Amino acid sequence: MLGLIRRTVRSAFNKLGYTISRIEPDLEIPAFDEQAYRERVAGYAAKLAHLSIHKAHFGCGVRLLGDDWINIDLAKTSPDPEKLYLYADLTSRHPFADNYFDYAFAEDFLEHLDQVESIIFLSESFRTLKPGGVLRLSSPGLNGVFKSHYHSSDYQGAARLQ
Repeated sequence: MLGLIRRTVRSAFNKLGYTISRIEPDLEIPAFDEQAYRERVAGYAAKLAHLSIHKAHFGCGVRLLGDDWINIDLAKTSPDPEKLYLYADLTSRHPFADNYFDYAFAEDFLEHLDQVESIIFLSESFRTLKPGGVLRLSSPGLNGVFKSHYHSSDYQGAARLQ
């Protein structure tokens, strides 16, 4: 039956002048460039050393926070050149030292990540937070995510992320 449907759809599109073909995705994952990563970390460290800014806005998009925040996202250019913006893939190792940030914030970001990316993002966020640092997450339906992944007895502790 599926073969008949495929042939019918293909025939209809061919009559309209279109060709249907399957394009195999390029699944080759580029090798991690340790040298480029270290150079970017060193560049960020030099840039941040004299600023003494220890608050991160992860996944900022076009909503950049003010002067005392480091806005971080995947775009290689800043949407607002007046505010501090750094490029980083937040689903891989973050280019910041351990225990660097006092505060970190992500709004409407986590729900765009798959489970593996979320785990990497959260573990890297906690790695770069100072002991006692605060990671504030705002996400539609975050409460439901916690309830579906934790038993009710564990939910309150998980919700506080302690």
